[in-house]
Amino acid sequence: MSTSRFFSGDLETEMTDTVQATGSWVLTTVSLTIEKPDLDPRAVSAALGIEPTSSRLPGPSRWRPADDTNGLWMLECDQRTAKGPAEQLAHLLSLVESKTGELGSLRATDHQVHLEIRGYAGDGATFVIPHTLLTRIMHLGIPLKVIPKINER
Repeated sequence: MSTSRFFSGDLETEMTDTVQATGSWVLTTVSLTIEKPDLDPRAVSAALGIEPTSSRLPGPSRWRPADDTNGLWMLECDQRTAKGPAEQLAHLLSLVESKTGELGSLRATDHQVHLEIRGYAGDGATFVIPHTLLTRIMHLGIPLKVIPKINER
């Protein structure tokens, strides 16, 4: 297994050639998620030149915890578009890689910008994110969150 080092300003990140998450991952989705207390989804769409798959104006939502009132802009890829987490991530990156500057501008104005991988995890399986995809994420300059939903039956 090889290790790569990346530098971005004062930040040094070390990555191995794969990331593995244990558990049986099903019904996975990958999304570019942008949040901010006063987020205007139309302004984010205009800045990126991309329409979201879902968005929400700031304020309470019955679908989110009571303390989460941020506005939300999401571009999501699920199993209808690509088979597994790595393919979904590759598809999403192909849509947003040319927007590195725009994403940086949003982050500079206090928008919370990140990639998310979500899915249901059980015992026994793994998914792998190839080094090439990790490198592409690193060049975007935004965090990747892996969020398993554990089903204890």
